[in-house]
Amino acid sequence: MTSAGASRPLESTPLADAQSESHGSIRRWQRWGLLVILVAAALLRLPGLTVAPAGLNQDEAANAWNAYCLLKTGRDQVGERWPVFYTRALGGNRSTLYIYLLIPFQALGGMNVWTTRLPNALAGTLSVLLIYWMASRLFGRATGLWAAGLLAVLPWHVHFSRWGHEGGLAGVLAMLPLAMLLWAGLPPGDSERRPCIGRALLAGLITGVACYGYPPVRLFVPAFILLCVAVTWRRWWGLLRVPRGRLAIAAWAGGLMLTLGPLAWQHLTNAEQISRRAQALWIYRPGNPPLDAAKRIFDRYLAHFGPDFLFENGDHYPGVWSSGFGVLHGFMLPLLFLGLIRLAMRIRDSAEARALLVWLLTYPVGDCLTGHLSVHAVRAAPGMAAFVLLAAVGAAHAWRVLCQWRLFVTLLSCCVALGYLAAAENFRFLRHEFVVRNREITVGQLFHIDLMAACTWLKPRLEDVDAVYFTVGDFHHPYILTAVGLEHDPHRWFSEIREVDLGGQWDRYRRYGKYHFLFDESPAEVVQRLSENARKERVVFVVREGELDVGPPACVFPNARGREPLMVYEVQL
Repeated sequence: MTSAGASRPLESTPLADAQSESHGSIRRWQRWGLLVILVAAALLRLPGLTVAPAGLNQDEAANAWNAYCLLKTGRDQVGERWPVFYTRALGGNRSTLYIYLLIPFQALGGMNVWTTRLPNALAGTLSVLLIYWMASRLFGRATGLWAAGLLAVLPWHVHFSRWGHEGGLAGVLAMLPLAMLLWAGLPPGDSERRPCIGRALLAGLITGVACYGYPPVRLFVPAFILLCVAVTWRRWWGLLRVPRGRLAIAAWAGGLMLTLGPLAWQHLTNAEQISRRAQALWIYRPGNPPLDAAKRIFDRYLAHFGPDFLFENGDHYPGVWSSGFGVLHGFMLPLLFLGLIRLAMRIRDSAEARALLVWLLTYPVGDCLTGHLSVHAVRAAPGMAAFVLLAAVGAAHAWRVLCQWRLFVTLLSCCVALGYLAAAENFRFLRHEFVVRNREITVGQLFHIDLMAACTWLKPRLEDVDAVYFTVGDFHHPYILTAVGLEHDPHRWFSEIREVDLGGQWDRYRRYGKYHFLFDESPAEVVQRLSENARKERVVFVVREGELDVGPPACVFPNARGREPLMVYEVQL
């Protein structure tokens, strides 16, 4: 079906590819190339999930514990049955999609660091295949191969595929709506394809479901879809002129409203709860001049395109990002420049070019309304794949032009230079990501390496212990970390004593069952109090060096700072 006002694609269409690449050897080369890229992507994401990074972050632990509670009891950690829009978790009311994604992995492998991070690692690997398919549909197979190869080794994508934060899914969730539009035969895809009504319905449903993930995704996806429709309106108008096109568009819109509608209604009617965490970070505050807020938002928007974030330092917060590395490799800069030139050349007659430009301009939306000490890499992640497609367009076009002009020496020289730069930058980044990063003090603290090691030591000894007291120094929400590290039973969680303060920005648990957290008492005060009891108890203290003096410790775990290690004492009182 040809729609009225259809524009030519940026590069050859899949049909043109099939005609021009008639030689079977080229197709085989592409298949083998894609296979090598997928293997490389898997090797960078799947091995060593428990050791790079070591330990566990409290946000990962919150996802793991709430998923485990749902798996075992049908309730999240605060007793809410099968929550949909948000779960209280640490007190910030986080999204639920990643939590539900964890449940089948925990059903097979239990609750641990590996199963907490595995969904992101698998999704990150499969998203390399997804971007190949998308880029091939939009710009041709050569561009798809370049896009897959670049995404497989990009710092931001490798990094976020190796932890259990819901933001690790942001990239693939943001790609899915566009991929589903292409799959259904809707714009900005090939105007020669007939739209499929059933696929269009599924595309709308999945687009809405994607917005139940990390909150920045629900900012980026609607903005991108609306602008994408606006710049490809001729193709949409052409579909509206034929019955099948009207039915497909109605099916897509209906599916989108079925899933996104309830979430949008929650944001309209229950904004204080569903956006509890975001409200603490808003750039705009009541009473601030609107122009001042607009300026801060605009300045933050521009910072996402600056060299500091893209190529030099990335996110300045080491708990989120590998310090000293941009989210993109430096060798991509000339490819991005070539891609922009190619877009400018075809922007008027190519709907695909306009869609990619909209994606690029929309990418910072998820991180423009909240503050951070720099650009926030996780909140910006939903749109970052636009840079991959842009660089792939530039690389594929340069390759095509040099081949057409028979500048094979120039082509070989460019490939050697680009390969050398790519290898050097990847080696430097991967060495830091897999070797150096665990040695950084802040990373060790934010991933609680010593506390998680202490939980591993303590877990097989718990049956003979009456109470365990944990220090809270340097730990973020230690209750949730110990619940995961000790593989606590959710049924016991709901039946035993819990002492929690819900009054602040974050929930503070002082106790659950026989596990106590020393917010209000020192270890020495606890020893004194328990010594005055008539009954004898076997008590374990997990404290910092110098916080308790009751003889030699049973075990010592080094602290990331190189001092004040974590000491485990077994005391009979």
